[in-house]
Amino acid sequence: MDDNNNNDAAAVDDRTFVETIIERIKSENPKERLFSITFDNFEELPSAKGHRVVSSRFSCFGNQWQVLIYPGGNSGDIVSLTGMVGVFLERCSEGRGMAIQYSFKFNGDEERMLRQGESIFDGSFDGSVSWGWNNFFPRSDIIDENGYLVKGALTIHVGIQLDEFIPKNPASSIMLKLFNDENSADVVFEICEHQKSDSESDRKRAKTSTEKLYHAHRFILQHYSAELAALCATSDGMTPIIITDVKPEVFRHLLYYVYGGDISDEDFAVHEKDLINAADKYGVTNLKLEAEVWYVNNTEITIDNVIDNLLYADAMNCALLKEAVMDFIVENKEEVMQRVSFQDVPGDVCKDLLAAVSRHYEKDSPGDDGEDETDVEKTYSKMRIRDLRQRLDAKGLDLDIDGSREALIANLKEPS
Repeated sequence: MDDNNNNDAAAVDDRTFVETIIERIKSENPKERLFSITFDNFEELPSAKGHRVVSSRFSCFGNQWQVLIYPGGNSGDIVSLTGMVGVFLERCSEGRGMAIQYSFKFNGDEERMLRQGESIFDGSFDGSVSWGWNNFFPRSDIIDENGYLVKGALTIHVGIQLDEFIPKNPASSIMLKLFNDENSADVVFEICEHQKSDSESDRKRAKTSTEKLYHAHRFILQHYSAELAALCATSDGMTPIIITDVKPEVFRHLLYYVYGGDISDEDFAVHEKDLINAADKYGVTNLKLEAEVWYVNNTEITIDNVIDNLLYADAMNCALLKEAVMDFIVENKEEVMQRVSFQDVPGDVCKDLLAAVSRHYEKDSPGDDGEDETDVEKTYSKMRIRDLRQRLDAKGLDLDIDGSREALIANLKEPS
């Protein structure tokens, strides 16, 4: 394992205590407590080897913690390599021992710098034991002009979670057990898929190739989407609601998702567009977005299908797919101009095309991913769809994240 126990009982004057900006931030892991620790004027902090800089304390899981950084490396029991910065987590509270998992990451560095470890912090605290890494990251890379300092400040994200058995909330599994439960259901759907034929005699017979019943609960569907609620209102009691425009297996996936189930990659591969269409029609927004992400990442856009994908994206309001198409057009502009006709393309795609052009020509410019917070609204028009959706989701409001670029930006500009 890469983490190190730091037992260096350095003298008090080998420490510099600094006031740090500490914020609790949202983690994708519901069990993790994630904190943002900002050290101002990083380059001016003491950088003699073995000198530790101590953050302000913060509270987590009923304990006080602080972060230690060695701007010039550690000289304790395990010496840092030359030019490496050390980072450690220290428990400041006495009490019984506790097992935790912890992680450090530089702000904005989602892919390259993530260190995770597991430790058991004992019940005593004398300021001599901490856990982390002596060789966390090269100092030269941190202070480089394209490095990790923002206005001279270094921000480290610290994640802490208990390394104990904690049973899951059973609500989701209870919900999933109600899926297609005939005994408790109060509404039923009859999914009918008819054979298609050019033969007049076949049309007269109109044989049903598949009929499938799915049982559900009005209370759940009515609280999931307005479209499903409207469907429920058309049925009296257990009279089946007839649906003929969705394949039975696709409707089953949609209903299973509503009840908290996950759809496998294999099923997405088979039913990609069908799931987008059904989820869009019946208001299962998150499923539509997930299916769209899968489709975009598993579909090769070519000169031959670029317009079909663009028209489909526009018709289904698939902003992520439309963005991928626009990127392809910009990156292959000369061949597209020669071989592709835009006669049937609606005029409202111009803003999306301009956004793609802006991203293409500014992707190598400094600061593209780290805009000033005060000027962030100026960058909305050229931000990627995934970033707009993430920002909307982070606001924690009941805002629609399934919309065009213009709709997403308008929602972001709404006051929180």
